[in-house]
Amino acid sequence: MNPVEYHYPVIGRKGTGGVFDRLPIETLEKDHPYQFALFILAFAAIQQRPDALQVMEEPAGTFMEIASIHGRPFIEWAGDRNNDISTDYSATDKKDTDPVPARFGGYCNHGAVVFPTWHRPYIMLIEQSIGNIADQLAHDIEAKNPHECGVWVKAAKELRFPYWDWAEKDVSENGLPPVLYEDKVEIMAAGGQKQIIDNPLSFFSFVDGIPSDFGDETLRTGQVAYFSKWHRTYRYAVSTANPEGSNVDQLQKAFKAGAKDLRNKVAQLFVVNDNEDSALAWDEFSNHTMQSKREMDNYNSGSLEGVHDAVHTLSGGTGHMSAPDYAAFDPLFFLHHSNVDRLLALWEWCYTEYWMESGYEIKGQSYPWTQQLGTYAQVYNAQLLPDGPLQPFRTEQGEYWTSSQARFLHADAYPKYYSYPELAGVKVNQAPMSSGERALARKKIAAYYGFDPQTTAQQVAAPAWTQLPVPDNHHPAVPADHAVIPEYRTFAVHVKLLEHAFNGSYSFQLHHKGNDNSASQLIGTVAVFARPDHSPCKACTLRREAGTVIHGVIPIPPALIESIMKSNADGETVATFDQTLAHIKGEFIGKIVDATGSELARAEGGLEAPQVPGHQTTSRNVTPLEISLVSTAVAEHGEDKDRPVYICDWQHHGGIFSSGWQATHPAAA
Repeated sequence: MNPVEYHYPVIGRKGTGGVFDRLPIETLEKDHPYQFALFILAFAAIQQRPDALQVMEEPAGTFMEIASIHGRPFIEWAGDRNNDISTDYSATDKKDTDPVPARFGGYCNHGAVVFPTWHRPYIMLIEQSIGNIADQLAHDIEAKNPHECGVWVKAAKELRFPYWDWAEKDVSENGLPPVLYEDKVEIMAAGGQKQIIDNPLSFFSFVDGIPSDFGDETLRTGQVAYFSKWHRTYRYAVSTANPEGSNVDQLQKAFKAGAKDLRNKVAQLFVVNDNEDSALAWDEFSNHTMQSKREMDNYNSGSLEGVHDAVHTLSGGTGHMSAPDYAAFDPLFFLHHSNVDRLLALWEWCYTEYWMESGYEIKGQSYPWTQQLGTYAQVYNAQLLPDGPLQPFRTEQGEYWTSSQARFLHADAYPKYYSYPELAGVKVNQAPMSSGERALARKKIAAYYGFDPQTTAQQVAAPAWTQLPVPDNHHPAVPADHAVIPEYRTFAVHVKLLEHAFNGSYSFQLHHKGNDNSASQLIGTVAVFARPDHSPCKACTLRREAGTVIHGVIPIPPALIESIMKSNADGETVATFDQTLAHIKGEFIGKIVDATGSELARAEGGLEAPQVPGHQTTSRNVTPLEISLVSTAVAEHGEDKDRPVYICDWQHHGGIFSSGWQATHPAAA
């Protein structure tokens, strides 16, 4: 129990004279030199780097304190000191440590409907801390350089926390921008001079020592993440207690390979139909657990958290970003989550009517939303409500932020003082004029990220497309004012994985074998961003087996479907739909990999794949629950082709890897 109660309110950039955009980090660096300089200097200051400018800020606003909110160390945040800690996590309380998996001791919400809303005030907090420092720095610079009066202070007031859009088209070619990984960075200095300083975006150093509850984590392939010994954060570190630095080449290779799938996944978020159940649509969009999903539900457009998970595993390797308990100590975490928040803002602008509500209903039965594993401030299976507390973030009035307040454009929304650059006519802080405007925007956003079936359907040429079945325009699944695009379907792979199969982060990768028309390639990934559990309970394996299921989706690019159709054409007869499905499955390879990308298990697709011998199969505790092929028809508005397409006729085409999974590493056996 704390002798003094203290609350540090999260108010963002209140008092700066208006609402200003969070900019892409590349744009901030290139086009806004004064803002960028203040951002870098202020970020270094809150990290308390020895060479940084010494500027006073609230202890709760230091980077160490802010990063600690997300996961370890499992302690109370300095900005929310409370006398009443009746529901707080305790590392010495068996009710928190003995269950398997053990109760999560960080504040952050994962695998729940409040995942997007909880992270919104979190990013506002670091934006606020950096902005407060930037204000002080700007006043100091202008006081010493009167001829620059009005330049630095104005830049500080307009500064908002930047984002990195990892789904931009150029990421598959360029990977991360240099400003996110180079150890030095050039900034503007007073008097128009340039200055090269240490880059606070490349890593964070634990200047006051490594927290006592940090522990080393051994990956299933034997590599070790030395979290208890590493005095700074790493990405793809060598498995040693003293790496020279992050392995940038491996980081870039991973991102370039996974970038197109990230882009496809983002596009899918904006093709949700406009007549879905409000709470169910929010559940599917918001988190990877999808509490409301049933075994027979074939439809799945993917989730924001699912895309988010993939970025974490691509960024980290053996390093901090791949481990939920430690991820927030990597500065990249906050630029990543700023982009997650941007996608949330765009989605809620397009789908204003979809919301978590107070729970969901299926066949007349009501169910509550819950946080299954608890958090530092929430007990196991705590009910989640729109007006429930987003601890530890408090408003200026002293109450905890709620999910309703975290929304944009809602009656209960709190001021946020930031927006994002316009995309497809959308300014997320300005309400749309009509439902038609929202519909047009979501179609443009989906197309921006690569989903444009009306154009694609006109480009495919393989004869096998003509055999794809689609419902007629009078089918109940097709809206009355729509017409189905003939001879065209979209394809995807649905994935269900056990969260605790490998007691840490891992991924399913879908690969194409390659054929005469297409080189072998990684198609996509479903990542499990999971924390390890060190409970001594002997039944842990069985409990984990019955634990949380992660849902994911991998869209199959139409160009790849076209390639598979062409490679299997015999020139005389056109393949039937069933034959095409078999051809698609037959050219897939599945892999289970750890956080570094090292293979643990593999499977060959199709009915002709050799059966995996029983002594080589994966343990049922780690075998994917489902890897299946699905497809949909696409309908367009009969008169207005600028309206969003309507996804219909979801068909489940069965499992892909019926011949079994081969354990290629003892950890999977």
